[in-house]
Parts: sequence; structure tokens; C-alpha cells
Amino acid sequence: MPNEEVLVEILECEQNTQIAHLILNSPETLNSLTLNMVNLISDLLDAWEQDSQIKMILISGSGEKAFCAGGDIRALYESMCDENGPIFAEEFFESEYRLDYRLHNYPKPIISLLDGIVMGGGAGLMFASSYKITTERTRFAMPEIGVGLFPDVGFTHEIKKLPEGLGLYIMLTATNLNAADTAFCKLTNSTLNSNDFDEFYTDIKQLAWVDNHDENIKLLDSLINQKKYLTNTQSFPKSKIKEELSTIQKLTKGDNLVTVVKNIFSYDTEDEWYAKGKQTIKNGSPTSAHLIWLQCQNSPKLNLKEVFLFELNLAIQITRQGDFKEGVRALIIDKDNTPDWKFNSIENVSQDWVKEHIKLAWESNPLEDL
Repeated sequence: MPNEEVLVEILECEQNTQIAHLILNSPETLNSLTLNMVNLISDLLDAWEQDSQIKMILISGSGEKAFCAGGDIRALYESMCDENGPIFAEEFFESEYRLDYRLHNYPKPIISLLDGIVMGGGAGLMFASSYKITTERTRFAMPEIGVGLFPDVGFTHEIKKLPEGLGLYIMLTATNLNAADTAFCKLTNSTLNSNDFDEFYTDIKQLAWVDNHDENIKLLDSLINQKKYLTNTQSFPKSKIKEELSTIQKLTKGDNLVTVVKNIFSYDTEDEWYAKGKQTIKNGSPTSAHLIWLQCQNSPKLNLKEVFLFELNLAIQITRQGDFKEGVRALIIDKDNTPDWKFNSIENVSQDWVKEHIKLAWESNPLEDL
């Protein structure tokens, strides 16, 4: 079943138990998810759920650059250019979200080894995992504003985990988070030095895994928090997010998006970290900024299923409305870096236009059966 894009290694453990190691294997695209990969992973999960020997699933990416940097954005662009409409894009988003929701509810622990870039579709795998392990190379971000999309794959559900205002800031500015940042934000569980991978794989094979999800998580947590591993993570970079949280929360206080954006741009600092964030907002899609605000407003009201219904509707509408297509053209296809957004500023985006994106895109949402 697996092909070159998805590799599988079965780790033989104590007492005739196994761990299924799923490897995203497209390093030339930073392990970005294709529809074929999504379908393959779904089929593997079906088989592993029925296999009593397999007690846990471990997901990693090939190479040292990325866990998974997103989805197959070129294929999505070609779909949006199709005269028959973005049929492939709709199939991709539905399949990807189904996979993410399945992982969230999978009966066996899902462990993600987040070495390198974690963005877009990779973030969806991360959010859905039972246990998330970062490394010194972890670089997490939700940069969708730059291509006219929005931070999806369940991030609307993750926002509520973050300190107030932080989700909004991360999404508007596409700020990169390191291992310490993601831990502070309660997005990840633990850290591991990449030099310890071989020893870690040896150690997990020496444990006797059981049929209890929570007990297996405790076993893993005890292993990775051994002194021999913790000592090798002491030199990891500290959390910039933690240092700047009080400032970020002041900047994101406001009754509307325009006020928040004005706060961010009026903040007088020589810190390049903030300058990058301002530039991202300036260059990004004004429509996307408003959809991000909408996500933050809706996050507290929605359960996990409702989040995926909400995000799929937004995703389908945005493939039909133009900014996503134009953003991919400008940044990925033609690489002129000058997208011609539908609106030239956040202030000029009409609420009627925003409402177009939350209108039901079909008679019935395809994910109603989740």
C-alpha cells in the first residue's frame, strides 16, 4: 500500500507489541501533503486500528529540513485555474480535514516528531497528535495570510489553548515559533535533541506498550523526560513569545480588527521581530486578515467537529473568491511577490464581502457525517 511518498517502518517492541512509524517522504517539497499522501495515510490508519499488535503510531518527516511544510499548493492553484471550477481543491480540503479529524479521535496514541518546518498541513497533523515532540530545528508557523488563505487544519480549535490575543497575533503576523514557544503556547508536549533520535528509537522499542491510550502516553512521557534526554535540550533557544506576551496582549486588545492592526503598526520599537510581523500584515491578503479575526471570534463557540465544518466552508469559498489563487500565483508560481488583492487595505474590506465567505458553499456540508 505505501508508496515512495509515504514510507512505513514497523518497530518491534517488547512483549510482541509494535509501533507503526509513518514517514512523510517528499523532502524535495518539504514533505508537503498531496491528496495521494492523505489517502494513503487514511488507509494505513484503517489497517492499523484493526491490528492488535500495533499500540501506537509515530509520524515523522524525511530529511532534516521539515516535518511537513503544508499542502500541495501547486495542485490547488491548478485546480483554481480550471474552467470547471476548483473541484480538486474541494476534494483535497475535504480529505485533509477528514484525516485530521480522524487523527484527533484515533483510539491509539499518535506521536508526531516535529523536526524542522511545521506549517499548514503539517500543523494539522501536529494538532491532531496525542503527543507532540519538538527539536532544536522546529520552526512552526501559520503563514496563510501571505497567500490569501487562512490558518486552517483545525487551528480555529487551537486558538482557545493560547493566552488571550496570542492566536490572533500569530495568525496575522505569521510569526515563527521555536520549540520553547510552542511549549509555552501549550501546542506541544516535550522536546528532544535531534542527535538523540537513534537512542530514542532504540529505547521506545524496549518498552512494553499496552492497550490503554493514556498509559502509553505516560510511558512515553517518562522515557523522554529522562535526564539523558533533558540534558541535551538545555541549550535550545528560549521563548521570544513568552518574553513579549504582555506587549502582544496590549497590541491585540480592541473591539475590531482595524483597531488591533493600528495598535500593531503604531507600536514604536527597533526590534526586528516586530518589524517582520508588521511587514507580513502589510503584504498579506486583507481578506485573509478579516477571516482570521472571524476565526478568533468563533473559536470559543465551536467544538472540534464544528471547527472543521466551519473551516471547510471557509476554504471552499476562498478557493472560489480569488485572493488565494492570486496569492499562490504571486508567491509560488510567478514569484513576482506582488499579489493584486481584491482589497488594497484591511480598512477597505467590506463586511458584506466577509459574509460571502461564511455563506454555505453547498446544500449540505460534506463533513456533516463526521
